[in-house]
Amino acid sequence: MQVPHLIDLQKIGEEEIGYISVAQAFSNVPFEIKRVYWTYNTPDSVERGNHAHKNSLQLLVCLSGKMKVSLESREGKIYEFILDDPNKGLFMPHYYWRKLKFYNKSISICLSSLDFDEDDYIRDYQNFLNS
Repeated sequence: MQVPHLIDLQKIGEEEIGYISVAQAFSNVPFEIKRVYWTYNTPDSVERGNHAHKNSLQLLVCLSGKMKVSLESREGKIYEFILDDPNKGLFMPHYYWRKLKFYNKSISICLSSLDFDEDDYIRDYQNFLNS
């Protein structure tokens, strides 16, 4: 079973001219990328996520600001991550309940292995535990 973990997205460049980082399918991203979406202008008081996926694999990167991500397996193991570096991506396997807390109107981008499909979502926590 895959577990959540950070992936280094190499920082290329130098301080005087700036940096780029690259996410590439099957290179530093362990899946084919089918969908990309981003989240922004989220107030500090809002917790997003609160769902799991049946099949989708995702890589989450905080491009600006800071995020706290909590991932829980169906067995109750909790993984917590602080994302505040745009060259670190969080690999999120399927069947992990996720909670996302944004700080200072952070901007994040998420790479997904699947196109959007509402049937892939588990939005009820008890259903997640029993799946």
